[in-house]
Amino acid sequence: MSKIEYPTLDLFTYNLTDSSSNTEDYWLRLPDQLKQKGFSTKVNDEDPQRLDFWNTISAAVDGAYSRANFDDTNCLRCGCSIDQEIELSDIPLTLTQIKDLALLPKVGNLAPGRLSENGYLGQTWMISGWTVPAINPISETIAHQAYKALIPQGHQHQQLGEFLGATVYEMWRGEGRWEGIDKDSHVIIIFYPDQPTFQKASQYSNAWRYLFYCRHKILWAYEQGRELKLRLLEQYKHSLIDKKSLESLSTKGLEELKSELQKNINTVFSYVQDINLLQTQQHTVEVNYRNYEKQCKDIFQSEKILEEFSKIIKDKYQVQLEKDYLSLNPGLAILENLTATIRGMVEIEQAQRDRHLNTSIAIAGIGLATSQIASAVIIAQQNPPKDIPFYQTQAFWYSIGSGAIASFVFWVFLSLLIKIIHRFRH
Repeated sequence: MSKIEYPTLDLFTYNLTDSSSNTEDYWLRLPDQLKQKGFSTKVNDEDPQRLDFWNTISAAVDGAYSRANFDDTNCLRCGCSIDQEIELSDIPLTLTQIKDLALLPKVGNLAPGRLSENGYLGQTWMISGWTVPAINPISETIAHQAYKALIPQGHQHQQLGEFLGATVYEMWRGEGRWEGIDKDSHVIIIFYPDQPTFQKASQYSNAWRYLFYCRHKILWAYEQGRELKLRLLEQYKHSLIDKKSLESLSTKGLEELKSELQKNINTVFSYVQDINLLQTQQHTVEVNYRNYEKQCKDIFQSEKILEEFSKIIKDKYQVQLEKDYLSLNPGLAILENLTATIRGMVEIEQAQRDRHLNTSIAIAGIGLATSQIASAVIIAQQNPPKDIPFYQTQAFWYSIGSGAIASFVFWVFLSLLIKIIHRFRH
């Protein structure tokens, strides 16, 4: 019966670089945390971003933590191995024990390994080792049991391939095969036919790390794009674009129009931000697809297991994001035109209100001037008695009456003039 020698578990986690999460502090404290668990540590001589650890007390356990930055993304890799031979039936228990040894950064209430709420791209587990006796591959049932040791819910999707003569099981969970993929569910299982092949495979660790980065970045960008599409549609739906709403604008007063204008300005601002982000995610998928293809061509030329995802990126993700952008981008011009229309209505309403105010001031001015003239004439002709208050004098009431009559006459004249001008214009 087959056994597994040197069972190894690697975890690759990917987070967008976030200044609010202090990963440097985690990295500095990591050696002391490992020592508290009984491990010896040493910075790798060839890679200063790698911390090796080992423990030879109860079982020969060794591994390494390493970190790397790809563009705007931080990658942390945690690998751990047990230098012993185990039965196939012991694989789930052994993987669980190794998994529990992992010391991952913890931020707030987020799950270990997640450095921010929105900047977490995902993670990939890789299970490896070599079979004893040699060239004796494990069954699919054993692979499924190994997966459930890490992801208790079990896989929903899988594909099989080959790498360096070993069978590769790739499994994950998601709403669809390539839609709504669970960020924490991706697992690769490779048990190599012998020790030399396993040692050769270790040279590909950094290549896998970058390939997984491209995969998670593409999936993250695609899902972000789908969320942006829904948000853009919702913004467009709730803006004033239907005929009935447009017609109702003509019946609204100045303050209501100002409120509608501000609402549409806010909608346009959000729409501009989201449509630009959608284009950014489209570009992110495009760039990382090229990098993914280059990595496959340069290092994993004959690995058929990588072809399906590559085809999905080209035929589905890129096409869908491009269609979404092309269909939603014209909505920005419609919203901008609508905002300009409302702004024009506000300006017209404001001008009419100002004109009415100016007319009222002019009428009041005519009345006041006439009243003052009348009062001056009356007083010049007849001085008011000194023992009578001014508001009881004839001069006061004559001036008031003449001012009111003058204002009324001017208002009638102005109204007739406006009607005549309006008639000639039409």
